[in-house]
Amino acid sequence: MFSGKIIDSHFHAYAMENCEVFAMDLIQRSGLSAINIVSLPKGLGYDAGSCNEMGLAMKRGHPGKFYFFGALDYSDESYLDGKIDFVEQARMLLDSGADGIKMIEGKPDARRLLGLRLDAPLFHSFYNYMEKESIPILMHVADPEEFWDAGKVDEAVRRKGWFWGDGKHQLKEDLYAEAEGVLTQFPRLKVIFAHFSFMSSDIVRASAFLERWENVSLDLAPGWEMYHNFTNDRSAWSVFFNAYQDRIIFGTDNTPPSPGNHSRYAEQMDYCAAKITRLRNFLETGGEVFSGSGLNLHEKTLSRIYSDNFLRVISR
Repeated sequence: MFSGKIIDSHFHAYAMENCEVFAMDLIQRSGLSAINIVSLPKGLGYDAGSCNEMGLAMKRGHPGKFYFFGALDYSDESYLDGKIDFVEQARMLLDSGADGIKMIEGKPDARRLLGLRLDAPLFHSFYNYMEKESIPILMHVADPEEFWDAGKVDEAVRRKGWFWGDGKHQLKEDLYAEAEGVLTQFPRLKVIFAHFSFMSSDIVRASAFLERWENVSLDLAPGWEMYHNFTNDRSAWSVFFNAYQDRIIFGTDNTPPSPGNHSRYAEQMDYCAAKITRLRNFLETGGEVFSGSGLNLHEKTLSRIYSDNFLRVISR
């Protein structure tokens, strides 16, 4: 097994007492070197996941163990009238120690509540600042295509309220078009697209996307459908991972127990540790995993995916 540095670039947190303890325990148990805490915006239905102050405190309290991507604040709806300065919000977070900005604004429910296209003029000064200062954005755009298909969407997804084929939410291709609009106007913007940008069912599209935008990376935080798609066509994806090994970043989408569920601490720890093991088995071994076998990547490739690429992207 790989013995080098492993950074989980995509860990969601809640502003609660046991979050720091949970994350440190997970580092110790799972063999991680560090975790990147990602916050969520206020005002778009994700307030429980908004942890800007806590994330910054965790980074300051444990140098080298935590990185942090902050989130914008939409709780004052005057942003729709252009009265909120997103540049100033970002600058304050970055001056306080944040390594980047997390945007879930492209997930269909958040996008609906946002009321703005991702490439809307209101965001232009923010993107321009992030591009000029070489600061990365971890951006969630769209969701698996099954979430728009009433005949394919899983019942568990419905219970979470993530069925988007109701005519009230943007289509997947529309959200992709908005993200491409951002990159067209700000081509040097450093963006990590979360969850492989939900392109694991289309290797041609994923390849073309990385060829078109040289400052873009894709993270590996599940969506489990990603890994079934990868292992369904192991040979093709093995070539892809080796070809784009400098553009792929390890992440888990792990999270501590939600607020009020401290009794599930041990259960959630087991779940998060098992997820890390499963993802590592996919990358590091050729054994049976998901719908096929793992990629058994070379150690130098693993080093890039596990830590080098993330550290390069957050460097300024």
